[in-house]
Amino acid sequence: MDENVIIGFPYEGQLKYMDILPYKPYLKETLTLSLERCMKSVDAGRGSIFLVDSNRNELVLGVAKASSGIDLENVRTPLGERVAGKVALERKPFLVKNIDEEIRFPLEPRYDDYNSKSFVSVPLEFSGDLIGVVNVTDKTKGEVFDGEDLDTVLSICKYLGITIYSLRRFLEKQRKINEKLSNEVDTLRKEIKSSKKYSSLGKIVGGLVHEINNPLDGAIRYVNLAFDSVDEDSVASSYLHEAKEGLGRIAKIVRSLLDFSWSLSPQARKIDVNQTIEESLFMFNHYFVFSNIEVRKFFTYGLPKIPDLRLKIALNNIIKNACEEMKDKGVLSIYTALNNGAIEIKIKDTGRGIPRQVQDKIFEPFFTTKSMGEGSGLGLAITYEIITRYKGNIYIDSTQGEGTTFNIRLPL
Repeated sequence: MDENVIIGFPYEGQLKYMDILPYKPYLKETLTLSLERCMKSVDAGRGSIFLVDSNRNELVLGVAKASSGIDLENVRTPLGERVAGKVALERKPFLVKNIDEEIRFPLEPRYDDYNSKSFVSVPLEFSGDLIGVVNVTDKTKGEVFDGEDLDTVLSICKYLGITIYSLRRFLEKQRKINEKLSNEVDTLRKEIKSSKKYSSLGKIVGGLVHEINNPLDGAIRYVNLAFDSVDEDSVASSYLHEAKEGLGRIAKIVRSLLDFSWSLSPQARKIDVNQTIEESLFMFNHYFVFSNIEVRKFFTYGLPKIPDLRLKIALNNIIKNACEEMKDKGVLSIYTALNNGAIEIKIKDTGRGIPRQVQDKIFEPFFTTKSMGEGSGLGLAITYEIITRYKGNIYIDSTQGEGTTFNIRLPL
């Protein structure tokens, strides 16, 4: 590119047609090539293209070809002032044969190094919108521009207007794509942060399960043997009973930890979501009978199969929580559907509901609202991890005294 070609751009966000910095090179190249083509067609030695800055109601220099002695970087012209500003305001092409004799521009500055006092200035438009102004001057050998030159510039500007309009639409499309990608990047960052948290927890889990499980089995075995050696009504028997209950609570926590470690190991097979729900419900049938819980199923059949990433463990944890929230009586409703490329699952109970102040914490590891010994606080953390592995979402709707709905979305 000619070293005398100077490119000037305003600050970010000021130009209606140039507000996307990563794509300005496209606009630079388009304007530069168009200006050079225009100048060559009419044998002009100088030229410039100004673009409209609609926010400030003025023109700003987009590209210019001039001698190195004149600084044209970031030149601005208010609409209605100087030649380019008047052309933009009136939206009329100007053909000036001698600037010294032109009464329309009595106060225009004169440059001594110009070879000609003649110039052409044409508004750049498309579909009723003003885009900018194209100027050419300094015709070779000091000649004067004529009507044929004006028609040539007008013809080129017609196509240039279409080009810039198309480029504007392209840039706007890219801006929207960039916004979408930016949102996706933010989501991925959150997922990565969450994955690191669960990955670290998984390593701890592996060590705990290994270190606790073997001595725990031995302790439970010896407590059971000790029961056979003491009188049932003795003080020793009551101590052993307390010890057995405590060991049982530890065993529950270890089983939850084991479920968590299993949730990190996906299976290769495919599963049917409705069938998986049926299997989970079968496991809790005794809960339903004992607590007088009515199960209502609203399934959409023919759903696509999905990978087995331990979805059943996630469902078991939610159903178990629902049963514990409806100890006396209640209704458990389960819905499945296919919506916008994802399988949706809703599990709704009529239990006590979850207090609003803790709803944001229920998927955190070791967080529980249950009394000491009743829960490990890992069930819903495991559920969240499993749904995340499907690249899915899970959230709750809960009102105290009315119940809780778990909403799951699994993209296909």
